[in-house]
Amino acid sequence: DQHRLDLDRIEGTGVGGRVTKRDVLAYLEGGRPAPAARPVEPAPRPAAAGPSRPAERRPAEPVPAARPVERPPAREAAPDEPVETLPLTGMRRAIAEHMAESVRTAAHVTTVAEVDMTRLVAFRERHRKEFEEQEGFGLTYLPFIVRATVTTLKQYPGLNASLEADRLLLKKYYHIGIAVALDWGLIVPVIRHADRLDIRGLARAIHDLAERARTRHLAAEETRGGTFTITNPGVYGAVLSTPIIHQPQAAILGVEAIRKAPAVRDDEVVVRSLMYLCLSYDHRIVDGATAVQFLQAIRRRLESPLELIL
Repeated sequence: DQHRLDLDRIEGTGVGGRVTKRDVLAYLEGGRPAPAARPVEPAPRPAAAGPSRPAERRPAEPVPAARPVERPPAREAAPDEPVETLPLTGMRRAIAEHMAESVRTAAHVTTVAEVDMTRLVAFRERHRKEFEEQEGFGLTYLPFIVRATVTTLKQYPGLNASLEADRLLLKKYYHIGIAVALDWGLIVPVIRHADRLDIRGLARAIHDLAERARTRHLAAEETRGGTFTITNPGVYGAVLSTPIIHQPQAAILGVEAIRKAPAVRDDEVVVRSLMYLCLSYDHRIVDGATAVQFLQAIRRRLESPLELIL
């Protein structure tokens, strides 16, 4: 009524041609009808019931293969961050290649045993001063560990072996490599026929090889031909380690730090000098049970130091 409209002159776009508010506003603005709304299509009628047939199965569409996850490139230092670039040459390159080759070759497994070193600590303390006066250098625990290891290797020949192609070579000689850390890398001089030496002889051999390694007076052949290796990270305070096998050997023994710790003996808590031995071995050659038995045999010998001297 406000605009005195004649609805008959307005074209309706609603259902059944009805005039909607939208039509009125469009007419007032320009005298043109609003665009017609799309008619609602009626829903299809259900087909007449008939005998049911199994639905036709369409072949499943192949699932697209997952795209490989792209690793982001290693982050390089920003230009304003200080970086020193060192070439990987000489001994460092040789060590890197040897370690990587060992990991690719051997099925590495590490087994750990705890040793009560209390008796051996007391034995060394009693004889340390006399030994140093006679030999000119200190008595360490390493000669005892080497002797216990060599004696045990004779019981478990698979640990003193190497795998070459499809042949297992059991070595009947005992050339023990002793890993020596240097400022410029790592070297493993070899004690040849270590089974023929007593504690004092082993101590002399270890001291001599270590000194000449540090002063670069080792001959190349003195680092070759080892059948088993012992490494001593415990001298730097390590408690546990997983040493990498010195190829082509079957195993390597890691000697950890001796520490005082509470232990239960005869249902009483006492303070003992304890140490872990960590044996990394090639599972292609050595079974887990054998590795455990080997470590336990070494443990028993170290816990009875007088047997190592006889």
